[in-house]
Amino acid sequence: MVPQHAQTANRRMMKRHFSIAILFLMLAFSGQVRAQKLNLYACLDSAENHMPLLKQQPIMADILQNKLKTYNRAYLPMVTANGQATYQSAVPELPFSFPGVPSLDIPKFQYRGYLELYQPVFDAGFSSAQKVAEKAQNEVSLKVLEVGLSEYKKQVAQLYFQMLLVDDQLKIISKTLTRMAEREDMLKAALENGVAQQNDLLKLQSEILNQEKKQLELESARESGLEVLQLLTGIETAGRELEMPVIQTAIDYAYADNLELQLIDTKQKGLMATEKLLKATRMPRVNLFGQAGFGSPNPYNFFNKDLSGYGMVGLKATWNIWDWGKTKLERKNLRLNNQLMTEQQNQKKVEIESKISRMRSENDKLTKALEWDEKMLGLRSQIRKNAEVQVEEGVITSMDYLDEVLAEQLAELTRSVDQVSLYQNQIMLQFETGVLK
Repeated sequence: MVPQHAQTANRRMMKRHFSIAILFLMLAFSGQVRAQKLNLYACLDSAENHMPLLKQQPIMADILQNKLKTYNRAYLPMVTANGQATYQSAVPELPFSFPGVPSLDIPKFQYRGYLELYQPVFDAGFSSAQKVAEKAQNEVSLKVLEVGLSEYKKQVAQLYFQMLLVDDQLKIISKTLTRMAEREDMLKAALENGVAQQNDLLKLQSEILNQEKKQLELESARESGLEVLQLLTGIETAGRELEMPVIQTAIDYAYADNLELQLIDTKQKGLMATEKLLKATRMPRVNLFGQAGFGSPNPYNFFNKDLSGYGMVGLKATWNIWDWGKTKLERKNLRLNNQLMTEQQNQKKVEIESKISRMRSENDKLTKALEWDEKMLGLRSQIRKNAEVQVEEGVITSMDYLDEVLAEQLAELTRSVDQVSLYQNQIMLQFETGVLK
């Protein structure tokens, strides 16, 4: 027979093991629940990686590097191989001769093969200006992609908030249907006991059908909306619950980081780089050149008619002193375009300041509306609770109670719309000011 103290110890051990098992199950279950959550910022991050246009970035980077390598190789010597064979109808002849001096007998058929060397020595910064201009144009292209990405993420955010509103409405309607179902059971029992009217039950069932129809429409909208969200972000959205985002409140809503303003600024830098490139095209350049080969006759000595070698090396300087003002006009147009962009930037600043001001006013309005919504919902909930007691005591009819249930539902829906609108407005404000990109 097992001693009593041993049985007690075994029971304690089993309880401990059971508690540990329950704890592990609870942790696993809570992990699964958390895994089903989906938040806005995860969607935005995933959208950034999923956007098809962003696949252009590595391609653009490769193109830029290849162009920079091309400009770097402009400093390297260039060697070309040449060959030619000619027959000419006439050759130079001396109209007189000197005793003891061989006559100038140049053959009409000539041929030669030679190598030419071309080595830039000084280009007044032309190649460097080409690289700067190319990098500036690449920055413009990247900034255009960044603006497009921001618009893409705005679509994701707007869809996310639409789905949040749908979820809230589904929860509110589900709560209303539960209360109506409870009242329906009570009316059926009262009808059987002869203390209720058939018409009251029919009216209640009619409203239940109306609520169920709204529920089906919202569920269909949620399903299609989540499918689109999955296409935009690449995240599996089926069975996921959307979380209300945490909004940063301490934000300086300035427009300095606005992407559209940054794009204009980047374009202006590109114009400045192009102007420097045009200026460099007018500067003097010095190149080393050389030629070495074999020819018959020797091109540098016509008296040598046999196949012989020859060579030449030297420096060549070029300077485009006068181009009839063409470069000057092109540079002037670049400066005028720069002024146009400055005016566009000033106009954009006014538009953004106005938009930010309207959005901040909308924030204040929605914040105050939410306070009013909370008070109204509290009153409507208390009225509905009081109506539950009154309908059971026979003070009011079931239809009067149904009116209070629907009034509370309307108050909840109004609060939900204002709350989601407030959060959406705050997120859009962050996009507008560049806090989110």
